[in-house]
Amino acid sequence: MNRKIRSVAILGGGPAASVLATLLVRAGLRVAIFHVPKIQPLTVGESLVPAVVLYIRLLGVEDEVRSFSQFKPGATVNLNERVDFHIKFADIRGPMPTYAYNVPRDKFDVTVLNAARKAGVKVFEFAAKVEKIPGTDKIKLADETIAAAENYFDGQPDMIVDATGRIRMLPKLLGIGAREGGRKDTALFAHVDKAYIKHEGHIHTTRIDHGLSWRIPLPGKVSVGIVIAPEHLAKFGATKEERYDNLLKQDSVLAEATKGATRLTPVVEHLNYQLVSERLYGENWALVGDTAGFIDPVFSSGLFLSMQGATWLAKTILNGSDRAYEKYQRDCLHHLGCWQEIVKGFYDGRLFNTIYFGEKMEKKYWWIRAMSPWYRNHFGKIFSGALSNSDFSIGMMRWVADYSAKRENHELLRIR
Repeated sequence: MNRKIRSVAILGGGPAASVLATLLVRAGLRVAIFHVPKIQPLTVGESLVPAVVLYIRLLGVEDEVRSFSQFKPGATVNLNERVDFHIKFADIRGPMPTYAYNVPRDKFDVTVLNAARKAGVKVFEFAAKVEKIPGTDKIKLADETIAAAENYFDGQPDMIVDATGRIRMLPKLLGIGAREGGRKDTALFAHVDKAYIKHEGHIHTTRIDHGLSWRIPLPGKVSVGIVIAPEHLAKFGATKEERYDNLLKQDSVLAEATKGATRLTPVVEHLNYQLVSERLYGENWALVGDTAGFIDPVFSSGLFLSMQGATWLAKTILNGSDRAYEKYQRDCLHHLGCWQEIVKGFYDGRLFNTIYFGEKMEKKYWWIRAMSPWYRNHFGKIFSGALSNSDFSIGMMRWVADYSAKRENHELLRIR
């Protein structure tokens, strides 16, 4: 079947929706976003990877994003005395930008949504109601939504895209299952006035007594997040605020990193950080962004996957063929699977064990010293977004991690 799409309704107004809508309008389609402006300014995904810079350039908003963001030249990982590792994006050879940004998400999301508006996308600031058409795999906007939108589509839109993120409107309506990750962590995060930053502008990912923490420098403040298993979290208090504040005081790593810090915002809590939908499209609908799948905040992949998926879906909708939709689903699920493997290797200690083991072997063997720059460059390209869905690069990383784990105790780097 070849879908001839002339109009698209997008549910949700985050970055994935904005990128998709902008590209479709530029191609001549009639597009509307249904979006309820967020009251809470804090959103996971404040630290960007270099690949995202390509998408904000595509929208024409890099200068504006730069004006309110923290320049990000690299990333730092500290697990213990074995691994205190940092990547400078400028040292990674390849086509990607040599920098990224740490962004206040409230300003960032407004900026990319306004870019969609300027391109000609209609934004309705209310939630759309969607109904399933009985006996089919099709959905429609409810009559009241059509009326509230003043019949913008002259009837029903040809395609409805769910970009509602964790709300997962269409998966819930259609009974689409999801594949969960192996961990059931809780994430708490807030902004504080200060925290220790070893390398200016870097996101700092640190192993704590139980779980991990991120520190993201933003203009005038630092985003401090904690990812921790529920069985460890309960002993720090009854409310999310109590738990967060007590963790900053009582965890041995956080107490040092945030000494003297004052919390500036309410605490945001998220559950289940790994969720991938089993289906990403149907007869007149598709999923994009976090609705399609979200893996983990640890390597800042969320916005990258969302915005990349939006560009893929735009091409798919313009193509319209079954083969194009099958490829869209296959490519998205494959890339999400790659990041699941990367994240799993981080949590079980095998990923950065390769760095520690490699440094030991460099001292013993000339040929490993000769290969090390090539491997490190591939390693950097994976985390910058350039090669994160490359079967060769992921396979090479897997082989090196397996080899290293057999010869060096990676359990010492496991996230507890």
